[in-house]
Amino acid sequence: MRAGTRRWLAWAGALGLATLAACDGPAPDEADTPPDVDDVAAATVTLEPGHCAGVVVEDGRHALTAAHCVRPDDTRVHLSFLGGQRLGGTYVHVDRGRDVAVIRLDARAPVRPLEVADGLPAPGDALVFTGRNDRPGDAQEAQLERLGRCPSLPEVPAALFTTMRGRPGDSGAPLVDSRMQVVGLVHGGAACRIATPTAGLGPLVEDLSRGGPELARGATRRR
Repeated sequence: MRAGTRRWLAWAGALGLATLAACDGPAPDEADTPPDVDDVAAATVTLEPGHCAGVVVEDGRHALTAAHCVRPDDTRVHLSFLGGQRLGGTYVHVDRGRDVAVIRLDARAPVRPLEVADGLPAPGDALVFTGRNDRPGDAQEAQLERLGRCPSLPEVPAALFTTMRGRPGDSGAPLVDSRMQVVGLVHGGAACRIATPTAGLGPLVEDLSRGGPELARGATRRR
């Protein structure tokens, strides 16, 4: 178990989350157990060669990252996982104004994917940030201080201003709420504390999953 995870599992329990109980029998199905901080750490990926991060979401065949991590001529990317596995993927949606990008993976990721929250978190809500999987360290408890405009996110009326302590290279890493659902991706700012919201990306990923390559190309937006 990653260092500090036990402490954060206890914190999640204090928020009313169920934690996995030890047992001698077979592990329960994922659908029967809520995700925990270990799942967040496992779903957080590093974009090789280590310039940014991302997170596996929804169907396990897609990942989210920050659009500013995508160079104008990038079409492909390789992701590395906490356990050392690597997986390739293709950028199928890049929105520079919102600073979000969607990656279609070549195969289903070897981790439990996280759900994307349907709506925005509220000021004062508790958030969790595990950071990149190639950097040792504890998960962080953070708080959403406010929603507001950020000059570097011109098309986002409600950027997330948080108390998280990020570092350069954390761009694209997820912030999750008390249900371990993704509510934002690290964007930057002072101490990397500003995140772009992910509300609405769940349905987009579902559309991309059902629409195939043609819809993916049509949805891609580059600036």
